Amino acid sequence: MRPGTAAILLLSALAAACSTTPSAPPDDPVPAPGYVRLEEGRFAIDGEPWYPLMLNYKAFIEDGRVVPAPWYTGSLRENFDTIASWGFNAVRVCLDVLPEEGDTAAMYAATRRMVQQADSAGLRVMLLIKPPFHGHWQDYAIGLMHRLADLPALWAYDLMNEPLYFDPKDNRDKKEAVRVVQQWRQMVRTHAPHQLFTVATAEPIEVFEWDPSMLPVDFIEMHTYHPLRVQAEMWWYSHYCHKPWMVGETGLPSDGDSVPYSEQLTFMLDTYRYAKANGACGYGWWEFQNCPEGVNFEAQYTGLRDVQGHRKTAVDIVRELGRTCPDTMADEEQRPPVNYYNMLAYGNLAATGRVVDNHGHSVEGAVIRGWNADWSVGMNTYSDSEGRFRLVSNDRCTHFEVSAPGYSKVKFSKDLPYPSGMPLPDRTREYQQIPLLGWGPAGGSTLPAHGDTRYEAPAAAEAPMGDIALKKL
Repeated sequence: MRPGTAAILLLSALAAACSTTPSAPPDDPVPAPGYVRLEEGRFAIDGEPWYPLMLNYKAFIEDGRVVPAPWYTGSLRENFDTIASWGFNAVRVCLDVLPEEGDTAAMYAATRRMVQQADSAGLRVMLLIKPPFHGHWQDYAIGLMHRLADLPALWAYDLMNEPLYFDPKDNRDKKEAVRVVQQWRQMVRTHAPHQLFTVATAEPIEVFEWDPSMLPVDFIEMHTYHPLRVQAEMWWYSHYCHKPWMVGETGLPSDGDSVPYSEQLTFMLDTYRYAKANGACGYGWWEFQNCPEGVNFEAQYTGLRDVQGHRKTAVDIVRELGRTCPDTMADEEQRPPVNYYNMLAYGNLAATGRVVDNHGHSVEGAVIRGWNADWSVGMNTYSDSEGRFRLVSNDRCTHFEVSAPGYSKVKFSKDLPYPSGMPLPDRTREYQQIPLLGWGPAGGSTLPAHGDTRYEAPAAAEAPMGDIALKKL
């Protein structure tokens, strides 16, 4: 070797080392014993199937401890033991209300102890945290993930609750939402390499901005409540989100009086059965205990315990759910629910049209939303396999928004050529005003009826809208 060659080689090696970019985090969670994984669209632990039966649990951090919501009775550990004794195997702990000025190290330690307490009670934890968009909460999420990465009982992070209602940015572009979630994915893979993550979506109109089919999450966690909506929304997610999905929140409020506890039990059984039959890889109920200060009847009475801490009868069915509910759909469940295209059985007016792509091909599963002139009443429908839709309303719709999974969004206002002088009964009716027992052709059922009796579309005055074109993203 010539003089100086060794020094040149050493300098070259150092330069190469300095210029090498860090390896990218893995695209999927790193397999590790004891952690929950996704295998062929289903959750598994060490190769064994695991179906999360999850209860939502509100908590806060105070004085260096995770504490139950103030309307819950009992300590954190007592509550976890109770939840496990009912037959649940997971909790979604909602820790997304935190002070920005808190002691971060103490909050990390408190959250770690909470997960360990749940683990010792036999529960796995999905953790809802403050969305890590930027700044303090991004740093907080990174620190939390790093410090809790070694806890297999922490099976998933929920990084955003219902963007439809809680996204701080209005009218977010779909591609921007994807970029945000891609950054979150990299964050999780880097700092919590064995854990899964999700974003909790609400109604199918999430497709206008936080399109569940495009979000690069491990699985979709969807929320649905009112008996008129649950089947239609589950059916839509099962066919069009194109990734593993689970029900993260559902529930029927029951005060034991106007809505008997038996109806809550029936609702749980029906929705669990329907979710599982349509391919949901998990099921979650809102919430642990009634909230006396809730903003409405639903917020006050969906708990599985009353305000005194007494269990409701729906608890009695939890352990039986997995044994009594099939994994496959009955024949009638392979079709859309009876009210899928007209949730409220509106009958006055119908806007008709077809959703197509930029080549004129039909787009199935598009969500079409209309509002009346003052935006006080809105309603949805969906396009069928030929792209056709029929948006039925009781009031004139003049504002519209349309999108489909994986496609652009259009929003416009248009006066449709309806006959003038028509009587419009029930023009201000919304789903909140329909009795909780629901609507169906047979009546009296908690959920829209199934079977051979199919709902016939009301004879409504129709106005054509023509083709609505969307661009593939």
